[in-house]
Amino acid sequence: DYLVVAAGASHAYFGHEEWETYAPGLKNLQDALEIRRRILTAFEAADREQVPERRAALLTFAIVGGGPTGVELAGAIGEISRHVVVDDFRHIDPREAKIILIEAGPRILPAYKEETSRAAESALRQRGVEVRTGVPVTAVDADGVRLGASERIGAKTVLWAAGVAASPIARSLGVPLDRSGRVVVEPDCSIPGHPEIFVIGDLALYQHAGPRPLPGLSPVAMQQGRYAARAIGARMRGSAIPPFHYFDKGTMAVIGRAAAVAEIGGIRLSGFPAWLAWCFVHIFYLIGFRNRFIVMFEWAWAYASWQRGARLITNDLDTPGTG
Repeated sequence: DYLVVAAGASHAYFGHEEWETYAPGLKNLQDALEIRRRILTAFEAADREQVPERRAALLTFAIVGGGPTGVELAGAIGEISRHVVVDDFRHIDPREAKIILIEAGPRILPAYKEETSRAAESALRQRGVEVRTGVPVTAVDADGVRLGASERIGAKTVLWAAGVAASPIARSLGVPLDRSGRVVVEPDCSIPGHPEIFVIGDLALYQHAGPRPLPGLSPVAMQQGRYAARAIGARMRGSAIPPFHYFDKGTMAVIGRAAAVAEIGGIRLSGFPAWLAWCFVHIFYLIGFRNRFIVMFEWAWAYASWQRGARLITNDLDTPGTG
C-alpha cells in the first residue's frame, strides 16, 4: 500500500567514471577500509622506494573536494603522518608527506559561513595541509591529477570528495529529477501524483524549507524517515499530518585533534570548543549508557596517549594486482 524509497547517493565524477579507479570516495565502511589501505600502503611503498621522485609521489596525497568530507580526510591524513606513524619507518620521515586539498570553488566548506571556512583552512594549514582553491581538477590517473589546463600534481594516492549522484533507481519513478538525479518531492516527501510513495534522504530534493534545498545530511534523512512513518500511520487511521518540517540542529566538521568547526543556530565555534561539542553530540546519540561510557573512555585514552585505531592493511585478494 505504501512505498518508502531511500536508496541514497553515490560518488559523482562529473561524467568521468573512469576516475573512480584512481580516486575512491568515502560513502561506507568498505570505502573507509580501502582508503586506509591506500594511505598505509603508500607509506610502506615510500619506505622501500629508492628513487627520490617516485618516493615524493608516494608521499603526496591529493584530496579532491573541499566540503566536510574532504576537510576531514585532509585533517586525518595530516595527523596520521605527523603523529600516528611518525616512528614506524626507517628510511622516510612521514612528517614530510605532502597533503593537498583541492577545491574548485573560491573557498573550502562553501556551505558554511566565510569566517568558519577561514578557521577550517587555518587549522588545516597548521597540520601541514596545502589548501588549493579556485582550481578545478581536469584529469585523474594512476600518477596524480591535472589542475586546469596544464598544472599537474604527482600523487600516488588521490581521494575523491567532490560530489555525489543520486541512486539510479530514481530514474525508474518517472518523476522530475534535478541535475544530480534527485527526486523533486512534495511538501510531505511524496512524489508528484503518488501520495503513497515517499522518497527521503539523499535521494530526495526537498525545496519547501526555504530559499535553499535541504542538504544531503544524515539528520535530514533521519527526520524524514520518522516523518514518513508518522505520515503512513496517520493515513492508515484516516487522518493527516502537516508537511515535513526540518529542525536544523547545526552542522559540524572535525579537522583533527582538538580542532573542528561548528555552526549551531547563530553560534559559530572553532578549535577546541567546536571539537568538544562534536564529541559530546556524537556520544549523546549513541544508544545506551554502556556504549556512551565505553566510547568516551576510549576517546579520552586516545587523546591522552596519542594512540589511534588499527593499522591493518587489508585488501581483496581477488582483485588483480593485489597481494
